[in-house]
Amino acid sequence: MNYKLLKNMKNLTLISKNKYFKLFLIANIFFCSITFIKAQEIDPIVTLDTELLSSEQLQNVESLKSNLEEYLGSQSFTNQEWEGPKIPVSITIQLSGGGSSGSSFSANMFIVSKRGILGKEEGTSVAMQFIDRKWSFEYRSNASLSYDPNRYNPITSVLDFYMLVIIGLELDSYGELDGNDAFRRANNLLNVALNAGAAGWSSLSEREFTRRTLIYELTNARFDDFRKLMFEYYIDGIDMLTTDKEKALDNIAYTISQMADFKERYVNPSHLLDVFFHAKSKELAELLRGYKKDMRVFRNLIFLDTQNTSLYEAARDGK
Repeated sequence: MNYKLLKNMKNLTLISKNKYFKLFLIANIFFCSITFIKAQEIDPIVTLDTELLSSEQLQNVESLKSNLEEYLGSQSFTNQEWEGPKIPVSITIQLSGGGSSGSSFSANMFIVSKRGILGKEEGTSVAMQFIDRKWSFEYRSNASLSYDPNRYNPITSVLDFYMLVIIGLELDSYGELDGNDAFRRANNLLNVALNAGAAGWSSLSEREFTRRTLIYELTNARFDDFRKLMFEYYIDGIDMLTTDKEKALDNIAYTISQMADFKERYVNPSHLLDVFFHAKSKELAELLRGYKKDMRVFRNLIFLDTQNTSLYEAARDGK
């Protein structure tokens, strides 16, 4: 499905075929006047936690917030036309000194992206939440940041990687596997970092969230079925809530059962599944609170997202 038209369309029809819901655009003269304008994809809000910094370090990062917001908000990461609204992304960076130098920093980064809801002008759904605890870089006030995907930079390469993952997931939510190109670009950044011997990129772990493990799953055909299920969650569920809430909840329950089947087939831990349910647990509990049609949905959610068992049990009980 073409993301650009979907984000601009005024009419949407959902029809069922072979258990999957497809999107068809209703012809509208409005589309004849669409002018494609190349635009940036990200609408960033950056927050810095500087409590652990010395006075010298504070002076060096006084421009970091504005510098990062300007860089992320003005950059086109995919070189594709982007007519829809920018993706809201909030980034909280907890800084600490990374050594004796006043310009050397270690950081924990917390990233949250949101996805708009079709038919609900002000509505958004938390799309993904990432926590990266392996970031270190050098920075001095008013440093110049530039986009170069073929050259490793300790600041921009990490940010570019996550922005491309977020863009890919956004595109996946409007069309099956439409995020492939963005994920390929993120994987290329990983390879550039690995070739540069950069810290924080090399670990491929089943137990620990890493950049390499995340992009490995997003570019591995073994996970295509789960990515398609994420698409169904949005198109057949979240986007249908404003037009047919009962049907939307039934579709969400069905998609959750398919996700449980996927996890049962794929025995090893999956960071993609963990990241998805970390972002969606509160939304799912709120949507399905008191849902009685198929109580198996709560059992499936607990199987998929054990750490939020109490949340799903409370939703099952209507609390």
